[in-house]
Amino acid sequence: MNKTIHLDIYTPTGKYLSSDVDFIKVTSSVAVLGILPGHAPLVTTLEICKLTLRINNVDNFYAISGGVLNIKKDRSAVMLLNSIERSDEIDFNRASEAKARAEERLNARSEELDVTRAQAALSRALNRLSLKDE
Repeated sequence: MNKTIHLDIYTPTGKYLSSDVDFIKVTSSVAVLGILPGHAPLVTTLEICKLTLRINNVDNFYAISGGVLNIKKDRSAVMLLNSIERSDEIDFNRASEAKARAEERLNARSEELDVTRAQAALSRALNRLSLKDE
């Protein structure tokens, strides 16, 4: 049996990654999923979360902002993501500033505030900041 899963990751700007991976860890809308080769076919939505990909026994960490995961019968997988950043691609100062802006908007609670949008911005910033030590 193949000991890897072929994973393709796409964003609105195009293909981000195409690689054989040993393990995928991601948060779906219902649970944290740990996916190994041989996983049953699955389609699920993904939350704003940390994505872990183990490639050649090395864990790689990413901040994703939601999307869809499709595990196929042929032991391949496709992720369609709103955005993705590897931990070493993240500008942590910018993420910290985005967190402060989102918190300020939520605390001010002005009439024109789009609460859902502000909460999503805060979640994305916190997710990026959670990868600071990865």
